Amino acid sequence: MKEYDVAVVGGGPIGGHVAYRIAEKNYKVGIFEKRKNIGTPINCAGLVTPRVFEFLKINEKNIVQNKIKGAKIHSPSGTVLKIGGDRVHAYAIDRKGFDQEIVKKAEDKGAEVTLNSNILSAQKNGNSIELRNSKGEDIKCHILVGADGPFSKIRDRFALSEPEEFLRGIGAEVKNTNLDSDFVEIFAGEKIAPGFFAWIIPTNKEGTEARIGLCIDKSAKNSPKYYFSNFLKNQDVQNYCKDVKIINYIGGIVPLGILKKTYSSNVMIVGDAAAQVKPTSGGGIYTGLVCADHCSDVIIESIKGKNYSSQLLKRYQRLWYAEIGREINLGMKFRKIFKSLSDEQIDKYIKRFQNPKIVEIISKYGDIDKPSKLIKPLLKKSPTLLKLIPSVLKE
Repeated sequence: MKEYDVAVVGGGPIGGHVAYRIAEKNYKVGIFEKRKNIGTPINCAGLVTPRVFEFLKINEKNIVQNKIKGAKIHSPSGTVLKIGGDRVHAYAIDRKGFDQEIVKKAEDKGAEVTLNSNILSAQKNGNSIELRNSKGEDIKCHILVGADGPFSKIRDRFALSEPEEFLRGIGAEVKNTNLDSDFVEIFAGEKIAPGFFAWIIPTNKEGTEARIGLCIDKSAKNSPKYYFSNFLKNQDVQNYCKDVKIINYIGGIVPLGILKKTYSSNVMIVGDAAAQVKPTSGGGIYTGLVCADHCSDVIIESIKGKNYSSQLLKRYQRLWYAEIGREINLGMKFRKIFKSLSDEQIDKYIKRFQNPKIVEIISKYGDIDKPSKLIKPLLKKSPTLLKLIPSVLKE
């Protein structure tokens, strides 16, 4: 039987960061990844803020593909709102290389990585958790961390809270695009991506390569593939993607909503498994990493005191919620408002936002990691928006 202080199920960036933080304290950590390779297949749009690299202290050189300065938001009728452009707001990254770099940091600190290792069973035995994987290996640990994605087996096995909502996503890496490499193109509308939006992210400085994708919610009448196929044929999209060559497809699920319980005795979940995702963008790397730090801190405290109880691990829930809970709750309220808008209303508000002073505020205060920072300055400049978001202001 393999024995560890901590077993991390899931070798993505969030699980890798938890493993790194614990292994650097000289505790024995195992990472168990069901896939054959770290970082593949890709199931993410791969857009992060520069603060992610500051947070991780990893080299940008071979991971950042392109630096994004702004966004062009296309309304259902074709009106375009251009924001940003003055400074770098986000990086398009090589997700495979990003994931591998984080897991390698954990390995360098002594974490053991087992690939092609699907966890088949997990049960509590005394003051430990016992696991069995698809390789027929028996594993024992004091703390089990579920970083195993939106349909987390660890979350289900230990009856932890479920996400409020799941978005279905589809996309592709493409060549032969005709893009302004400084800007992400965002498209909204019931016919484009019901309940969410579509995107084109330039992934090189020439604007000739990109990741294209969209997410839809449960209200959608058709499949993600149907909407993606129509998106590529859209007249406005054709301006950028007329002769694109699809290199490979991307697919994924985005979990949304606050989980009321992300811990149990000897067990914690983190990242997509805990729905620690921004509802306004579907991004979960920064928020997941923030929560991974809190998860690691509580685990280290737990191991030091040989106390793996639910009472102690509850501190993790309090810590991560204190840091990102309000942001997620506000994001879900904004999401509810967005889903209630008709295409005509979306057109109306995008036209209203074209006011140069409002664009200046969005460009100055807009932050995809912390979108709520925009609320006060935006409402101060345009009080009429109060009619749109009254429920949010009660918080």
